[in-house]
Amino acid sequence: MRVVPRIPGQLSILYGLDRSAGVRLPQSTKDDSQLPSVDIYVPCCGEGDDIVVDTVMAACSQDYPDSLVRVIVLDDSDSMRLSETIAQLRKHRYPNLYYTSRNVHVTIHSKAANLNCGLRYTDALPGGSAEFAAVLDVDMIPEPLWLRTVVPHLLCNPNAALAGPFQYYYNVPAGDPLRVRNDLDEFHAPCVLRDLTNKSPCVGSGFVVRREALDQINGFPEGSTQEDILTSILLSSLGWEMVYIRESLQWGLAAGTFADWTRQRQRWVVGAISKAQYLGSKAASKSPKAARQEGLISPAVAIISNCAIWTIVMTLLPLLALSGKPLVPSTPYLPSLLRLAVLDFGAQSLYQALLNSVLDFRASLLCPILAAWTAPYRLAMALRCCIAIWFGNPLPRSTPTGVSEAVGRAEIEARKNGRSCLKIIFWDCGAWIYLCSLVILLAGAAGSVVGAWRVSSTSPILQALGLRIGWPPLFFLWLASVNTVVLPVTYAVSPPPFLERRDLMDKDPFTGVLQPKKSIREAYLAPAGQKMWFAVAAYYLVCCLLNEGRFFNFV
Repeated sequence: MRVVPRIPGQLSILYGLDRSAGVRLPQSTKDDSQLPSVDIYVPCCGEGDDIVVDTVMAACSQDYPDSLVRVIVLDDSDSMRLSETIAQLRKHRYPNLYYTSRNVHVTIHSKAANLNCGLRYTDALPGGSAEFAAVLDVDMIPEPLWLRTVVPHLLCNPNAALAGPFQYYYNVPAGDPLRVRNDLDEFHAPCVLRDLTNKSPCVGSGFVVRREALDQINGFPEGSTQEDILTSILLSSLGWEMVYIRESLQWGLAAGTFADWTRQRQRWVVGAISKAQYLGSKAASKSPKAARQEGLISPAVAIISNCAIWTIVMTLLPLLALSGKPLVPSTPYLPSLLRLAVLDFGAQSLYQALLNSVLDFRASLLCPILAAWTAPYRLAMALRCCIAIWFGNPLPRSTPTGVSEAVGRAEIEARKNGRSCLKIIFWDCGAWIYLCSLVILLAGAAGSVVGAWRVSSTSPILQALGLRIGWPPLFFLWLASVNTVVLPVTYAVSPPPFLERRDLMDKDPFTGVLQPKKSIREAYLAPAGQKMWFAVAAYYLVCCLLNEGRFFNFV
């Protein structure tokens, strides 16, 4: 039953293979007079001055005519020190660099409101606003050819309103203990597929948008913290096209601590729900019905499939196994069901393999499982949002990314000194639930083995195990649950060493701009490992061969 729904998705990928593979537009235009003007906005709110300066210098040093580019720092922290730093850079190096602030102390940061403040600021500059507006997250360092690569996509297609690349990270520790790489595997793929229909979502940084199109939706929508995706939805609803650029054109900082990483995932949940609220409100009543339905349905589907189901499986499966009783009823149809299970696993693997052939890298064939460990955190936040909506209260607010919390600072100090983070992770971050789940999982496995041993006198031990933890689909879920709960435990016991940001970068000898080291970028883009997939595939194969060879039956 699970194989058939995958067929349309697989056929759509096959249909798009020749359309997407190797598609590239010219990276530059020989005649600079044909290039449009661009305003680059860099919103910030309390991040370190060194982070802001590195991004600003990279934006000001683009391989693009200086007369056509303005870089505007939008400071929601209203920092006098940062204002003076930008003023010195403007005076001595970059005359096209500007600084502005909303002149208020922002406690609830709104990136959209900050960007709209920037739009109004450039409207008042001599010559008015540029033809195009570009946005860079404060920690995202663009490649020198960033504008030269993105802008031609819009020039070649007058119906395209927005174009942008994916976000890549250069501060991921060796071994990727928090599975940061799964961002690339989990979100890059849908963007590539939706690009086939010219409706790829905006990824929030590194994008360039026509100011004409942006003005048609009255700037960036302030009704949601997911202003990037909401912007692309509203533009698409007006008939504009989106372009997704499959190039590594910007490198930024991933959330550097366990607390920051889980908090960021929870913030995304709040953003998705706030987006649904906005599209269901009177403010979006003039938007096309299809756009509103997509914005309302997609958060619910994502929360149920990516958060609720995995959390329920991780909780119920070991509790059921503790009884020691068979989890699969013994029927004459089990051999056929096993064949269907193998076919289902093969369909899933084929789907991901076809997806990899569309992408520019080899993702993990079990990507959704590897990314599932934050499901309990995300589900908890989703429930908080639902309760808030039920009682008519505002959604939970999050602090700006630049405002470090005490928990994150404590973890950084512990990692710098080579200490474990047991209290920080298990107590302060609430990961004790993973430790309890691990104990229950191990107890459940023991219960299944004991239950199989007790009936070994009347039925073969392999058959007894096969009806409990050994049934391949259940074993697959078991491995996924173990993978989910072990990650926070191993991170707390042996956290990765803290990486100083500047140690990961090289300075360009001509421009003085800091860029991530080539070795780090290559390591991040390297093909994902498939060890877990091979282990699961081997288990499915062995069970199938043993059953078909009548060495034992599940019945």
